[in-house]
Amino acid sequence: RRAAAGGKGPAPGAGDVAPGGLAADAAAAAELRILEAQLERMRGMLFGYSSLFFGTIRNWTFLAIGLLVLGWSGVLPAAVVPVPFIVPFAFLETGYLFWYTVFARRHAERLEQAINERLGREVLVAHRLEAAYFYPPDAPKIAALSFGNPLGFMGGMTIGYTAGAGLLWLAGLSSTNAYLESRGASPFDGSLVGLVVPLAVAWTAVIAAYLAWAFLRRRDEERFLAVLRGAYLFPAPPAP
Repeated sequence: RRAAAGGKGPAPGAGDVAPGGLAADAAAAAELRILEAQLERMRGMLFGYSSLFFGTIRNWTFLAIGLLVLGWSGVLPAAVVPVPFIVPFAFLETGYLFWYTVFARRHAERLEQAINERLGREVLVAHRLEAAYFYPPDAPKIAALSFGNPLGFMGGMTIGYTAGAGLLWLAGLSSTNAYLESRGASPFDGSLVGLVVPLAVAWTAVIAAYLAWAFLRRRDEERFLAVLRGAYLFPAPPAP
C-alpha cells in the first residue's frame, strides 16, 4: 500500500505495532521469564532444605541412639555422656534448616503474587494452597507448630518429634548421671566432672529458650518481609 499524493513507503496498517510497543512486550516477557526462573529456584530451595531438615533429624537420632546402645551394652559406658548435649544441638541445627524453608516459602509466595499481578489474574495459587493446607504463614509458630493451625498434621509432627527428642535427652541425662556416680562424681561436688550434668541442663535450657524466642519474636523474618514487600512491584505505566 502506497501513501496518497506521492507519499513514499507503506502506510501503517491496523495490525502493525510500533517499535516501542514491541520493545515493551519483549521487556515484559523477559521479566516474566526472570520471575519464573526465580520462582523455580525458590521452590527447589524449599524442597532441598525440607529434605535436608528431615535427613538431619534422622542422622542425629541414629547417632544418639547408637551412643546410648554403646553405653548401655557396656562396650563403651562413657558413650552416653554426649547424648544430653547432642539432642539440643540437633534441635538448634534443624531449627536453622527450617528457617531456610520459611525463607523459601515466603519468597515463593511473593514471586507468585508478582507474576499474577503481571498476568492480570490469579494463575499461580500454590501459596494460597500452602496457607490453607499447612499453616497460615503470618501466624506465630515454633518451627512447624503454628498457632494458626495447632492441630494440623505439621503441628502434630513437631510435637511428636519434640517428645521423642525429650525421651532421648532424658535417657541420656539419667544415663550420664548414673555413669558419673559410678565413677564417684556427683553434681556440684566441686570437680569438673561433677559439672557435666548441670552444664547439660543449662545448655539445653539456653538452646530451647533461644529457639522459642527466635521463632516467636520473628525478628529476622520481619526484616526479610519488609524488604520482600517492596520487591517485584508491578511497574507503573509510563506517563502519557
